[in-house]
Amino acid sequence: MRVLVTGATGYIGSHVCKLLKEHGHHVTAWDINIHGEYNDIMAYCDHYSSYDITKFVHGDFDAVVHLAGRSVVPQSLLEPTEYYRVNTMGTANLLDRVDTDHILFASTSSAWEMASPYARSKVAAEDVIKEKANGHTIFRFFNVSGTDGHNRQLGAPTHLIRVAAMVAAGKIPDIKIFGNDYDTRDGTCIRDYIHICDLAGAIVKAVESGPANTDYECLGSNTGFSVLEVLDTMEAVTGKKLNRVVAPRRAGDAVASVVDELSNFVTLTKTIEDMCLDQYKLEISRNI
Repeated sequence: MRVLVTGATGYIGSHVCKLLKEHGHHVTAWDINIHGEYNDIMAYCDHYSSYDITKFVHGDFDAVVHLAGRSVVPQSLLEPTEYYRVNTMGTANLLDRVDTDHILFASTSSAWEMASPYARSKVAAEDVIKEKANGHTIFRFFNVSGTDGHNRQLGAPTHLIRVAAMVAAGKIPDIKIFGNDYDTRDGTCIRDYIHICDLAGAIVKAVESGPANTDYECLGSNTGFSVLEVLDTMEAVTGKKLNRVVAPRRAGDAVASVVDELSNFVTLTKTIEDMCLDQYKLEISRNI
């Protein structure tokens, strides 16, 4: 199949490009490297272009895996216009100018509470897709972590498991717990996690299956872990004690976000322990 991947050099995009290529597909990759760094995907794609989805783009593909977008919740609170411009209007522009019978979209598990412009911009993009697309599969990603051992998360570290791995690797001194007075089993927020390799596998399976045309597909593990439980797991798999600092609640954070119904596209092969250990091994293998 002729597959376009937007946001291709990012964390999820690089894993998806690699797996698509391993499955024998013809991969076209677009990205503008907004983080100032990138994953090297040249071995995984047939064509690469520095295309901005908010500007003039064009093409004809069997499927489009649309991963490009803005995704940092605190930043979205400060720059809501930018998040609507890229995530919502960029998606509309892509649909207007690229011919495909199947667009696969990276939405978010924060869609249910919509506590941030990031979440609201993604839900608005879902609406645009349902109006404009010939066929669609909308993924609501839960927290994605781990690595294939090479491709990595980019930009400033914000993901809990990545930050915890950096503390365990001695790269940063401590990890902040944003609020310990939530109405949960231990007072900290609860999230559902999925390993990046399992998530990429679900996306490729959906590409090969054709449009789901459902409201959304949940990509997670159907299990919720609190912040403290994740930190305990990182300590257990690494043997490293983490310096924890309790900080005030962070605006835009949902209390709990766990899969309500796991997508049939998901085949779980990895655990929360795998996510923590894989991320730690990547951190200790890197010089930065």
